[in-house]
Amino acid sequence: MKPEFNLLYEPWIATLTFEGEREEVSLLELFRRAPKLQSLAGELPAQDTAVLRLLLAVLHSVFRDFNDEAEAVDTWKALWEAGAFPHEKVERYLVHHKDRFWLFHPKTPFYQIPGLDKREDVFGPFNIAKLNGELSESDNKVRLFPLRSGGEKTSLRCAEAMRWLLYFNGFAETFGKLEAKAKASKSDPSLGVGWLGKLGLISAVGENLFQTLMLNFVLLDDKEAPWEDAKPIWEKPVNLKERNLITLPANQAELLTLQSRRVQLEKDGDRVVSFRFVSGDLFPQEEAFTEQMTTWRYNKQASDKTERFRPRPFQPSVQLWRDFACLVAQDKDSGRRRPGVVWWLKYLIERKVVPFESHFKFQTSGISYGSMQSAIVDVFSDALSFNVSLLSELHKDWIPRIIDELVVTDNLVREAGTLAQNIVKAAGKDDGIPARDEAKAQAYYRLDEPFRRWLESIEPGVDNTGDKTDKKCDEWWEMSRTIVRTLGREIVEGCSPQALTGRGDLSAPRAYNVFLYKTTNRETLKNQETPKKKGGAKRGKPVKSAD
Repeated sequence: MKPEFNLLYEPWIATLTFEGEREEVSLLELFRRAPKLQSLAGELPAQDTAVLRLLLAVLHSVFRDFNDEAEAVDTWKALWEAGAFPHEKVERYLVHHKDRFWLFHPKTPFYQIPGLDKREDVFGPFNIAKLNGELSESDNKVRLFPLRSGGEKTSLRCAEAMRWLLYFNGFAETFGKLEAKAKASKSDPSLGVGWLGKLGLISAVGENLFQTLMLNFVLLDDKEAPWEDAKPIWEKPVNLKERNLITLPANQAELLTLQSRRVQLEKDGDRVVSFRFVSGDLFPQEEAFTEQMTTWRYNKQASDKTERFRPRPFQPSVQLWRDFACLVAQDKDSGRRRPGVVWWLKYLIERKVVPFESHFKFQTSGISYGSMQSAIVDVFSDALSFNVSLLSELHKDWIPRIIDELVVTDNLVREAGTLAQNIVKAAGKDDGIPARDEAKAQAYYRLDEPFRRWLESIEPGVDNTGDKTDKKCDEWWEMSRTIVRTLGREIVEGCSPQALTGRGDLSAPRAYNVFLYKTTNRETLKNQETPKKKGGAKRGKPVKSAD
């Protein structure tokens, strides 16, 4: 095999220009044109996140010549103020390692290992539709209405295959039955989903691709010390070890280029047609604080009674604003820890490295897996914008106030659900649980855009006095109560004659009066406890957020 398709020079990264055109660029071109590109624009937001992490690994590898906190901040500040990357420095580094950036190579194919096609103890070969996240087809389960057909379905251009290779490496499902056959003994570590599939992925979004890269370019750990020296995958020998249990990387470049799967792409002519893989690197999730792009949850381990933070995946049914506390709050007692990228922005604004009164967007992307995490069932994303000065110590009182308002909002929504449930029960139809869940979903849907607009409208520098803060929070209370009460009235107006008459002491009019009483004032709702769900999440399955 001759080396083919060098990522430094061949266009493969999908981007969006400010003219609204989608354009593929090479690795070198991207860093040169980053200020003039709007964003990444791959097939899926999750794929863009996988590509973003590779680009960040390059930056951590190029800009690594600082010894302490001050030098790291000075490096970041100089880049931010320049508004562009020093192309000569980036190019010099990448060209020095260009032989490790061939997508196809007899010894060192990029993000792959050679020789899998000559082994029998591997997963595959799979057709390329399995690699393509838009299709996610296996050989025995074909989509009824695929997004591609013909040759576009059975093969990929090298540029597309490279993007999906990054995606597969980060988000691959467990392949449970195949894994069971591959394990030499029960004591072998379980493969699990790819590392990115275990995270509640979040990234900051700037006004252009340069700013997006910089805002996620975290140069210090949570102790405000520089990371250990960068060790990206292309600076290390090809690792052939399977099911490789490693220690948590202490540097960003190594973690960002983690090989959860060891893959080999196979092509026919100039098209990639199939792939094979084996298990790759894995490490315990507990306290994995080198990871900067995830939300966290605080779990008590049943086995040893200890409490540790673990990555907290998002749920596709929960809007990002409802998880606001997980994004911004730092409180171990209540099980909250900020994502690293959010902490980094807080650090920068408090040192006036970035403008204090700035609005930035935070974007999430994630994968929802089915039973035993053996199949991808949903791919989702969301975004939320707010003034980042909310994170500063100067305006620290804002965060608990907003979180309190969200508690009240959740309780408002719960009352709408209870109203819908009671009306169904009054009609004698069933337990009303489907109606309750539908009403709550409708309430959150109607609150979605208004809350986002309200949050984005908060200007801490203007609204920070006590009276103005109260007025701003009162504004949301009145708005949310009006929205939920309007929904409640619609539910009652649509009820059946049987519900109006009712059963025993339960009727639609009585249920509506109770609903109006309980939604009369904020304090009544704030003091209500959210009911806890019975039972716990089974091991290996995502833990759902409480409604």
